[in-house]
Amino acid sequence: MTRSRISDATWTAFTESIRFVVVPIMLVNLVMTNYPSLKTAFMPNLATYILIIGGLIVFASTLECANRPGTYKRLLFGLSAVAFVCFWTFVLFGGGVAEFSYPPYFVRFDMSKILYIVLLGIALKALLVVQTFTTNKHMVVEERVRRKAVRAAAAAPKPQPVSRVPTFASLSKAAFRVTGDDEVGYEPPSPTTAKAAVLDYQECPVCGVKASLQETTCKHCGAWFSGPFK
Repeated sequence: MTRSRISDATWTAFTESIRFVVVPIMLVNLVMTNYPSLKTAFMPNLATYILIIGGLIVFASTLECANRPGTYKRLLFGLSAVAFVCFWTFVLFGGGVAEFSYPPYFVRFDMSKILYIVLLGIALKALLVVQTFTTNKHMVVEERVRRKAVRAAAAAPKPQPVSRVPTFASLSKAAFRVTGDDEVGYEPPSPTTAKAAVLDYQECPVCGVKASLQETTCKHCGAWFSGPFK
């Protein structure tokens, strides 16, 4: 978007220089060379006036295009450019009064009323500048609010992460059991061996009838015992 405004401003500076400086000075020099008896109020220094006022028009118009629509800067330079164009037109036509002497004839042209009508038409462009400002002002305000919100969010302190003391349970996924000091270095007995060491009988794995440790088969269902046998 900034690049687009810069290119528009560059093109405006070029075209306005041609319209209000280069071409008018060439025409004024041509007229003064071919019709030296034509006199206006600003004729002696007309080329200098056109150069100065035309430069102001180019300057104001360029800065107008360089700023976004809806900003006060664009409004200021737009209205200034319109005022400079009106003044440039008034100086170029010598206030609407021109004198032409060709002995023994003397002619005086008074076109001041026509010139004032032309200046009024040029001044109407100021309404277009004001309308452009009022139409796009809300967009500039919304953009400004959005940028303030972004800057405030960037400047706000970020929440610090809560530090947690790592535990062994969080570091290891394997199940673990805390053992006593007397169990270190010893293998705990299997449940079958512990049960056989305590009981003085054995149960049938099929029907559940109790039998002595010397029996190899169950007397009730005939199933084989897995031992131990004494």
